[in-house]
Amino acid sequence: MHTLSLLLILHLLKPGVCESCSLVVSPAGLVVKYGAPASANCTSDTVTSMGWEPSLGESPLFGTEVKELTWRVDSLTDWNITPQCFEISEVGGQCARVLKVTVYKLPDRVSIRYVNHSGPVVEGHQYSLHCLVQNTAPIEHLRVTFFKVSTNGERTVLYTQPLNNDIQQLNNDMRQPVNESYSLQFSPTSVDDGAQWFCSAMLDLGPEGPRPPAVMESDRLNTTVHFAPEFSCSAKLEVRAGEGLTCEVRGNPLPSVTWLRDGQILTPPTHLSREDAGNYTLMALNRIGRANHTVEVEVLHDRAARGASCQAAGSATVAVLLHQLIHWLY
Repeated sequence: MHTLSLLLILHLLKPGVCESCSLVVSPAGLVVKYGAPASANCTSDTVTSMGWEPSLGESPLFGTEVKELTWRVDSLTDWNITPQCFEISEVGGQCARVLKVTVYKLPDRVSIRYVNHSGPVVEGHQYSLHCLVQNTAPIEHLRVTFFKVSTNGERTVLYTQPLNNDIQQLNNDMRQPVNESYSLQFSPTSVDDGAQWFCSAMLDLGPEGPRPPAVMESDRLNTTVHFAPEFSCSAKLEVRAGEGLTCEVRGNPLPSVTWLRDGQILTPPTHLSREDAGNYTLMALNRIGRANHTVEVEVLHDRAARGASCQAAGSATVAVLLHQLIHWLY
């Protein structure tokens, strides 16, 4: 029997353990994109007989009287591959080093939507956002984050999905791509009107993986929030005489606004005088709710007009005095 065949039988049928194992696999681990090439070296301190067993059921790669043996694949498509380098001797016994291989695939698509809802949302109600990550692996390395983009462009992290140990354990022997969904419960407010939501999926494969980690984002989900009226003017207004009386009101849908003074409905004055000073009540209404606001209005006398009046009065007084002086002299 050839020596190579004998070594193979010893490896497969009598897996003892050497007293010392000098094998070194480099790199110790591989992170490989699905379909990409991969390779690793196995080295020994001394000339020996060694081999690579790529995976269960595949033919091993052998070398005799060597100090180095390379495992190589042009296109890695085996999700569960576990290559190991082994060293054997004619007297029996062996040592082995396992090469940890992680095969990954970026998602085909990341999408976001509301669960069981469409159209505008209402302030104070509870909703669920659903982020679907399609056809990606390994799922235990996936990090999903929900974001909000405000109307001014500011991006805020709402929630990052923590690693689920149950999912990790479940997929240890099932490393193929899967579809996975994640949910976020939220209750919108008026400041969310016009904002956008999106989610991102990141495969964080550690220092051996791509740096920075590969990230794929969903499309933006536009948000329209319906909310009850809100007043933004203060409880006291100082307005110059001749100016109009205004108070900004927000609401979606746009609310109707009614002005009252002393219980009487009126149109807000556009040219205020001192007689318009006092308390006004505003009532705003839309189909979401209503709001009332009371404002105290103080009308300020126009300083420029007052100054011109005083100047005119002063000039008239001087003219009269001068006329009397001239009449006295003559």
